[in-house]
Amino acid sequence: MKQIEQVLQECNWFQGIPDAGIDELAKAARIKCYQDRTYLYRLEDTSNYVYCVLSGFVRIKISSIQGQEFAITEFSTNSWLGEFSLTNKPVRMFEAQALEDTRLLELPKHAVQAIAEQYPIVYKNLFLAQSDRTQKMCELLAGMLFYPLAARVAGRLLWFAQNYGEANEQGTLINKKMSQQEIADLTLGSRQRVNKILKSLESDQILTIKGQRYLVKDMAALKEHTRLDAE
Repeated sequence: MKQIEQVLQECNWFQGIPDAGIDELAKAARIKCYQDRTYLYRLEDTSNYVYCVLSGFVRIKISSIQGQEFAITEFSTNSWLGEFSLTNKPVRMFEAQALEDTRLLELPKHAVQAIAEQYPIVYKNLFLAQSDRTQKMCELLAGMLFYPLAARVAGRLLWFAQNYGEANEQGTLINKKMSQQEIADLTLGSRQRVNKILKSLESDQILTIKGQRYLVKDMAALKEHTRLDAE
């Protein structure tokens, strides 16, 4: 219970509510484990929870009814997601999928809604968090629309290095497995073209690839490759 209370106290969504409110949320919360590639919710589902990632990763994807997919972002430890469920509407475009074995704290939406009615500051916090995510979404869409594939690949690798990187004497190791097909899915490119771009980054001594692990040897040079004229 103390671990759950600490997670809730550190969440930006619940800043400013008293301990009594945190206690109510903690009582309603549960911890659940998801296996690799398990979906939290699919297209057209009505989700009944908001989530916090305790370990592992959750990928958010845009999907079409025809089966086309585009991975938008990933959430890792201490990240919250699923706030759309508070609107009581089904998921129209987004899907959430666990990557690797993932532990989540799940909060029923009715518990969050009840606390938000008692302490309206929760709505303000959610608004600010959503504004930040909307800005990042616009930046992502601009990259997908206007930047060449080489810049998109470099940008994704840079994001992973900044968010999941572990520094060592050789550079920054991205602490998660990624296939080249996954990188292609994240950048709207083909696996063949992505492979060519990754080999170029390797030959330039910017990146080292071992299996599905990526070591960024030169962060500054990788950032240079995110420019509009990268290809």
